[in-house]
Amino acid sequence: MYEKQLGIIGIGKIGSTLLKAAVNLIGPDKIIIYDIDKNVLESSCNKYKVESADGNVDLVKKSKYVLIAVLPQVIDEILEKVGSILNLDQVFISIAAGVSIKHLNRYISKENQIIRVMSNVAALIREAATAISKNDNVKQENMEFVIKLFDSVGLVVELDERHLDAVTGLSGSGPAYIFLIIEALTDGGVKMGLPREVALKLSSQTVLGSAKLLIETKSHPAALKDKVASPGGTTITALHLLESDKIRASLITAVEVATKKSKALNSKE
Repeated sequence: MYEKQLGIIGIGKIGSTLLKAAVNLIGPDKIIIYDIDKNVLESSCNKYKVESADGNVDLVKKSKYVLIAVLPQVIDEILEKVGSILNLDQVFISIAAGVSIKHLNRYISKENQIIRVMSNVAALIREAATAISKNDNVKQENMEFVIKLFDSVGLVVELDERHLDAVTGLSGSGPAYIFLIIEALTDGGVKMGLPREVALKLSSQTVLGSAKLLIETKSHPAALKDKVASPGGTTITALHLLESDKIRASLITAVEVATKKSKALNSKE
């Protein structure tokens, strides 16, 4: 039996977002946190009324679920200290991008319950696209808890780990692609005489509204595109140019190269 249901290591932007979600989900008395930055740790404990651990080892010993939300560059240093003390009834959850379960098994027994999560920056506003993978040891009720936690910050899908590189290339890196598109649309509006502030608002809302329309109507994107593009009109003329300039192929290739880069990083293990 553990003192706390959930322990979170690393209270950065994503870690603090998950902390807030967890407080709403299970209550502050069931949570313990640790961060190397003492100011961040103290302010987070005061804000969310949760307990602070004396260190990573202390947190792991007290927590049923151990969620590690640190940069991939520092995860090994933490795993060297806590990997060997995890019990089989504990659940280790990693949101470190590009760190495979195989890599985690360098420090954590293959008999342990391990869950790997690939989310994105939209978790900050509870609109994330998250994929979750597990090893064969994870019990169903434990998986359900983790899904419930991440479902509170956006969309969740469960996938085999072999797909997580593609998830990284699509939705992990995807926000950056969309920000670039919004920036380009804004520049187009400015070129045609719109004030930049107005152009940015219109571009952002256009992307948001289009995505919501697609999701809520469950329509195929091509069908919605055709509804906007009237015969001989402005939209079909612009679409012709975009297709000629290979925007579709460029976006497909962007996902492809990002996926391959993620695989290459994992293959160095």
